Amino acid sequence: MSPNEDPVIALCWVIFFVVWIVSAFFTKPTAERAGMWTGWGFWVTVAVFMFARRSAQPFSPGIVLWHVTPTLRIVADAITGAGVFVAVWARAVLGRNWSANVVFKQQHELIERGPYRFVRHPIYTGVILMVLGTAITVGRIVGVIVVGVSIIGLSVKAHREERLLTKHLPEAYRRYRARVRAAIIPFVI
Repeated sequence: MSPNEDPVIALCWVIFFVVWIVSAFFTKPTAERAGMWTGWGFWVTVAVFMFARRSAQPFSPGIVLWHVTPTLRIVADAITGAGVFVAVWARAVLGRNWSANVVFKQQHELIERGPYRFVRHPIYTGVILMVLGTAITVGRIVGVIVVGVSIIGLSVKAHREERLLTKHLPEAYRRYRARVRAAIIPFVI
């Protein structure tokens, strides 16, 4: 089964992209941009993977790692649903400070409430959960690869964001990092 054959997962991704596109119009002006990371290439890759049919996916005729059972589909739906919930909640709490790029906004504020009390980059946590849930419904090696690439790519982006926040909010961000140890996945990353 591909993600577009699972209505729950498809709905989660539609919600995610609609929230991201609409809310992108309501952000603060950028004060400093850290390099050329645009972020859009990552999201386009994720979108293609999420909605591509098996026949169009790389490796699709190849390695099947598992077959999706009704129980596994429920688990995948729950993981993806939890991911969209966390990502949208974090995006709402972050508010006008958000950007797809690694930037520091004018009048930037350090957000420490909501999901930011538990993890420093909860949007990335949510996205990884969504990719994982979707990959479970694919059941092929391409899903595992996309999960791995997502974790690596978002970890690199998180590191770049943390350098920028440390530069502009040195004491506040140091205290926040000491209090909230998990960057993306509690007890792992």
